[in-house]
Amino acid sequence: MTEDTTRGGDSEPPKYADTNRATRCDGGRAAATESRDVWESPVEGVATGISKETDVPIPMRDGLELAGNVYRPEEPGEEFGEVPGEYPVIMEFTGWGKDIYWGQAQELFGEQWPGTGVGYEPWSPPVAHSCTFESENPNFWVPHGYVNIVVDGRGFGRSPGEFAGFEAWGRDMYDAIEWAARQPWSNGKVGMSGVSILSILQYYAAEANPPHLEAICPWQGAPDDLYRHGGIGPVTSPTSTDDFPVPNDPAWPAPEETNPPTPDPRSEDELFAEITQPALICGSWSSHGLFSRGDFRAFRNIASEDKWLYNHGREKWATFYETEAQAFRKRFFDHFLKGTDSRILDEKPVRAEVRDSLRSWSVRTADDFPLPETQYRTLHLDGTDRSLTDRGTPARASAVSYDATTTDSVAFEHTFEEETALVGYQGLKLWVAPEDAADADLFVTVRKLDRNGDEVKFHGYSAPLAHPVALGFLRLSHRTLNAAKSTRWEPFLERDADPEPVEPGDPVACQIPIRPSGTRYREGETLQVEVSGTLFGHEDMTETYPARKRGETALGLETINEGEHTIHTGGEYDSRLVIPEVPPEPPTR
Repeated sequence: MTEDTTRGGDSEPPKYADTNRATRCDGGRAAATESRDVWESPVEGVATGISKETDVPIPMRDGLELAGNVYRPEEPGEEFGEVPGEYPVIMEFTGWGKDIYWGQAQELFGEQWPGTGVGYEPWSPPVAHSCTFESENPNFWVPHGYVNIVVDGRGFGRSPGEFAGFEAWGRDMYDAIEWAARQPWSNGKVGMSGVSILSILQYYAAEANPPHLEAICPWQGAPDDLYRHGGIGPVTSPTSTDDFPVPNDPAWPAPEETNPPTPDPRSEDELFAEITQPALICGSWSSHGLFSRGDFRAFRNIASEDKWLYNHGREKWATFYETEAQAFRKRFFDHFLKGTDSRILDEKPVRAEVRDSLRSWSVRTADDFPLPETQYRTLHLDGTDRSLTDRGTPARASAVSYDATTTDSVAFEHTFEEETALVGYQGLKLWVAPEDAADADLFVTVRKLDRNGDEVKFHGYSAPLAHPVALGFLRLSHRTLNAAKSTRWEPFLERDADPEPVEPGDPVACQIPIRPSGTRYREGETLQVEVSGTLFGHEDMTETYPARKRGETALGLETINEGEHTIHTGGEYDSRLVIPEVPPEPPTR
């Protein structure tokens, strides 16, 4: 261990031997400050130390240099600057700042966030001090024989230049990866990892196809996902740099003339089709509205022959740093970057959690996602008793309405007669009429009720400790489907289609994609589908970022709703829900 990770506010930072030196500069630019922070074992000669070089210049093809922090193993007795061996590299590009550490939350944000409460285990790095926000923990990886490099992207943190959009960073990441592969301490094999924006950026790096990029590990974050809400919006929370200000203090100036890269305009599926590196992708049930949709789509559509999906339904940062997930990533990188461990090849491609409750879940494995054994079942909405029935479209037409400007809503329910696990996508078809407006924002909330009719809550980034099973979103004028990509269980909205007209009072058919989920319903428990004009339906949530308590939500969307919405069922109105039932796994010994 490299640091004191005692839980709570009294934890002390790791003890480092600190020195400073100046890096010689070319071209007349100001010198970069480079610090050497070395963790030293309290017992001489028995442990690998960690050396840290800060603001290391990484050259780009247009003459600009990005700033990176390099963490390297230091063997017992090694003098600084000696190279004891060649190590694989795990690299992260960040849009938050490489020098923003979990332990600085109080200083930077005025409260102990995000460092407090995100670690499930007392040794989790978020409750320590020296791990960059959302990056891999060098205190874990370096003693295991890896070099860890965290780089500020162009125009962020300590790197000079102008920001042209995250979609433009592929070329810079290509250059940084190839630079790392050429260093004398590198074995020439580079992987990428990280959470959120550090995850999203990996897809642009992988598509650029640097020769020495051997593996990627995007953890909950795919291109464009934050802004995919079926046309609803804009997003009012989180607002990124407003909620999380990014320091910009370049370590040196940019050259007078540069040729910065331009954004990649391609769609996500076009991007995914170009990715061939081995990939370990994390997609969760608990990031609806922020991420999750794109993570699962990336796993399904990247061209990699070797790919794994690590799914969970819990807190994204805590799960990233917990022992099980970290060990899974180590098996992955040990194989593809070191060639020392082939156990990852014995892992089935999909690890999925099936949730019972907030703190109870089981794990099942599969060969693909959606799970190949999924049996899709159709439940029809019946407005006469607000049920979800498996007996076909009700013969009698009916209609139910709600006030779309408040937390008013309508809900339809199905009670299971035997234990049932729903794992994967759900698709909802509605016949709906906005009575007083020429458009409508529709919010779908899928819930689990116990045998007493009380809701069972789950973990969720956008509603901590109180998240429903799943969420769905649609602005009615954006209902055009991409026929080639849509399935019975996942309607795929055509994002660039022209808005379809909506006449007040006229029922129109629409299909609403619901983010994937994994939930077990016991005999007598109930699946509830709620439709409303507000996020989270009947719940009155306080929009705040970061959301940390029950009743708070980190997600905010601007809506256009006016007056009432009416849902039509039965007769000619075949409103229905498709659910993904999976059979029980055979018992293991």
